[in-house]
Amino acid sequence: MSFMNLGQLGTVTSVADLWGWTDPLDGREYALVGTRTGTSFVDISVPTAPILVGTLPAHNNVSNLWRDVDVSGNWCFIGSEAAGHGLQVFDLTRLRNVTNPPATFTEDAHYAGFGNSHTIFADKGAPYVYAVGTGTYSGGLHVVNVSNPLAPTFAGAWSSDGYIHENNVILYNGPDLAHVGKRISLNFHINANDRVSFIDVSDPSDMSLIGNTSPYPGARLCHQGWVTPDHRYLLMNDEGDEGSPNNYNTRTHIFDIQDLEAPVYHGFFSGPNASYDHNLYIHQDLVWEANYTSGLHILDADLIPSGTLSLEAWFDTYTADNAKHYDGAWGNYPFFASGLVIVSDIDNGLFILRPRISLRLKAILEGPYDQSSGLMNDQLRVQGLIPLEEPFTAAGYVFEGDGGGESTNATVLAVSGPDAIVDWVLVELRDAVEPGTIVASRSALIQRDGDIVGMDGVSPIQFGVAVKDYHIGIRHRNHFGVVSAQALRVSVVEKSYDLSDGSIALFGTEATKDLGPIKALWAGNAMPDGVLKYTGLNNDRDVVLQAIGGAVPTNTVSGYRVEDLNLDGEVKYTGSENDRDIILQNIGGVVPTNIRVEQVP
Repeated sequence: MSFMNLGQLGTVTSVADLWGWTDPLDGREYALVGTRTGTSFVDISVPTAPILVGTLPAHNNVSNLWRDVDVSGNWCFIGSEAAGHGLQVFDLTRLRNVTNPPATFTEDAHYAGFGNSHTIFADKGAPYVYAVGTGTYSGGLHVVNVSNPLAPTFAGAWSSDGYIHENNVILYNGPDLAHVGKRISLNFHINANDRVSFIDVSDPSDMSLIGNTSPYPGARLCHQGWVTPDHRYLLMNDEGDEGSPNNYNTRTHIFDIQDLEAPVYHGFFSGPNASYDHNLYIHQDLVWEANYTSGLHILDADLIPSGTLSLEAWFDTYTADNAKHYDGAWGNYPFFASGLVIVSDIDNGLFILRPRISLRLKAILEGPYDQSSGLMNDQLRVQGLIPLEEPFTAAGYVFEGDGGGESTNATVLAVSGPDAIVDWVLVELRDAVEPGTIVASRSALIQRDGDIVGMDGVSPIQFGVAVKDYHIGIRHRNHFGVVSAQALRVSVVEKSYDLSDGSIALFGTEATKDLGPIKALWAGNAMPDGVLKYTGLNNDRDVVLQAIGGAVPTNTVSGYRVEDLNLDGEVKYTGSENDRDIILQNIGGVVPTNIRVEQVP
């Protein structure tokens, strides 16, 4: 979406880790970037036009390669390897009041109980910040009470296991029932002591060891990791095992931690490149990895129980090579509600990215469906009537998101057989809680076998919105639309949903028409207004009659028309395969005053 270089971030030489903050008052999203000289605060609410709101210089004004940033609530906490830096505290709500950016900020508070720190972790559910790799307590946990962020105080320490490189804290709710409800720190140890230790930190003044991970192959630098949402598995990146003597490709290690006192090594994923790995996070069933020279990698977490992962998407922030050296992507933050992900590249700066989410859908339109072949007819295509540009904008449909104006080409429409194009359709993603709210919509093409594809006639449908659960809707210009009854995951990992075979529950009652084993979208809405009527005001039958002239019922008219309910390229009011009878049949076939209502929220 956009990129900011070092100068645009108000720094020189390099950047380090980063985090994100969303203002609860107005929903604005910010990137908080640790730089060589301080911390940069960037408004990314318009991701194509980010704004440097201001910078906070390092506490001691000493530049340093390592700077770690974390957030709890509206407070930002910052540590550094620079001697005497301590912990900076910054009130993020101050970003609201900058009228002439970029501002130069001062810290709101400072904690001097340690000087340097390698990393910090701000607990999101308890008022504590954990510093590790400090010059205190053998480099172990140094816990700071920030219940009053403007007056941080010492809360406790853990030195029994020596130096800790990184840590993060979870409120445990996993399968090990003996520890449910405890706050547990996952500590990543290096210096030939490579392992992850699990420490009960529920009371920072009285912490205790629960267990350690078992040895794993090629251990060199047990750097950082994250647990799956069910707290069953831990993913860890060893920052050095790609080097000699192992010479692995980028390797993500997997541990089964269902027994926290005796975790078991479960396997690994080997990436396609030789680059070292750095920070990873798990969010929305995806693993988001900053892998130095390889940039950002996004992996499918669904395969973790089988002891592996799969690479689904990537963005290379460092294009010189994918080799083993410490350049490129340091950190990433994938937790914004908008779906944006930010990446800090040591040499280049800040990248603001939007992953594309993909899905494959299947549906059947009743009008052109032939039960004997199990396919829809493609007469509109054969007669050259399908327009190259989507017809919905001209019909008054208002697209949400980045949809609208899609176009295909003659090559796509020349394909015959089961993959031949039948017509245009609309695909909608609707809010998981309020299915009446359309979050994003795009035009697509439907094939004879029901597959719904992108403009090239092959690709899945893609959207530029966040990975999450959505109610999925399909609409057509003269058939009733359908919407899934439950919200379904739409992800970077391509998902497939068949709305024609009954496997997906649909919103409402009789949302589709049973044609043997097929659930087809109801035909007949020539109006189209979401109500199928044969008589009375705004009925669909009169629309068909008017299309052929309004007087002589045996007249016909050809073309790409909304009144062509069976999509054969011809509007007919009487005779074989006429369009009028479809309306009567679909309101019951006997009582002409009956109506049928589209089952869309």
